[in-house]
Amino acid sequence: MRTDLNLLRVLLAIHDCGNVTIAAKRLGISQPAASAALSRLRHSLGDPLFVRSGTTMEPTPRARSIVERTREVITTIDQEILPSPTFDPARSTEEFTFCLSEIGEVVFLPALFDRLRTEAPNARIRCLSLAPKDLLEALREGKVDSVLGYFPDLDAPNIYQQRLFSHDLVCLIRSDHRITDTQLSIEDFCSLEHLQVRDGSRSQEMYEAHLANKGIERNIVLQMSHYMSITAIIERSDLVVVLPRTVANLYVRHSAVRLIEAPVEIPPYSLKHHWHARYQKDPRHLWLRRQVWEMFGDRESPHFELRKP
Repeated sequence: MRTDLNLLRVLLAIHDCGNVTIAAKRLGISQPAASAALSRLRHSLGDPLFVRSGTTMEPTPRARSIVERTREVITTIDQEILPSPTFDPARSTEEFTFCLSEIGEVVFLPALFDRLRTEAPNARIRCLSLAPKDLLEALREGKVDSVLGYFPDLDAPNIYQQRLFSHDLVCLIRSDHRITDTQLSIEDFCSLEHLQVRDGSRSQEMYEAHLANKGIERNIVLQMSHYMSITAIIERSDLVVVLPRTVANLYVRHSAVRLIEAPVEIPPYSLKHHWHARYQKDPRHLWLRRQVWEMFGDRESPHFELRKP
């Protein structure tokens, strides 16, 4: 037997008010609607439920036996099931998990850490680096909350994405390099010895493809998998390296290296925030996405400096 939840509300109202008309006013429905609901309940339960005694409707034993359990059910539904869930960052002890590339950790993580430690001081933060083939499942299962960066392969229909800002690539040389211009000539670019970082970054793949399409070959004498030791090598050699501008700016501030524009420019590429459709309306995810947008969103210039929250 299936019973409309609203019929049970009528049952409780008539029991508490002792009158169909007053119960109808409490529920905000008409008296005929309340009477019709009582009739349907009587039919469903096979019991009159209430009998008239003067101006009062008295509950039958069957009604008395189910009223309190019905009240518990209605209270649970009204207080625990129907209300929209909320998220209180100040009290949260949950873990926020991000998927970031090595460059993404440099670009996003310092500001993210500062903001989350301020707004959600008891929460934990975890960063992963996953292959594109593993990312979709991790997002779907909630093992990763957010993916930040350049992930052009993450384009499944159930993945939301929001553009944050544009990024571009530049060159880095030592501060006292013989080349003093602000931009490399194509001749110098091709004649210089290059350090190449192959960290699996799609932005580097994009640049390599762009050079290949133009028939430009570099003299690569050193290949590396990480950016960590770049400056230690660039500072003591005449090598040049191509890397994201934000990372180059960071190295320039702390090392004896200098930024120089590449001779072969490609259009800036967009860094985006990705998340799974399953969590589109989740309050925790809504809060997290708002933090990411406030920190990194809508930067039209690729030359912006990251700011702390």
